Amino acid sequence: MKTLAFLLIVIFFAPTTSACDFDCTLKRHLDAIQSRDFAAFESTLTKSPRLTFILPDGRYWEDSAEYRQVLQGWFESEGWTLDYEILAIEKTEEMGHALLKVAYDEADRNGQPYHIDHYLALLFKKEGDGWYLVHDQNTLIQPPKGDEPD
Repeated sequence: MKTLAFLLIVIFFAPTTSACDFDCTLKRHLDAIQSRDFAAFESTLTKSPRLTFILPDGRYWEDSAEYRQVLQGWFESEGWTLDYEILAIEKTEEMGHALLKVAYDEADRNGQPYHIDHYLALLFKKEGDGWYLVHDQNTLIQPPKGDEPD
């Protein structure tokens, strides 16, 4: 009888959180960026020491600790906005990929407003019972020919 009572107590007070699937993790990741919630953002990142990161100018990192450091500084900075449109999602049992078109703005970069349009490719991998970001690639969208300033 004591065993049954113990099991009922454990079941009753056990956490009811369920594992987040790829779609849920992607939403958490993007919502965390929009709300500048670094702790929520970090919860979507791989636990592995390798997380690849490519910026629109071609700079490249693959150290997850360095990625966290760079992104935490960005989250803490003021004056930026990021709007996105999801263009495509592909997923399998083990991997999930999202392609976004991003409009990024800063109110002041070196004394001037700054704007960039780029594609953002996010690759999430299933690790245990969760999904975590393993690759973040940003690719500059070139203006169409004829739209470039003289």
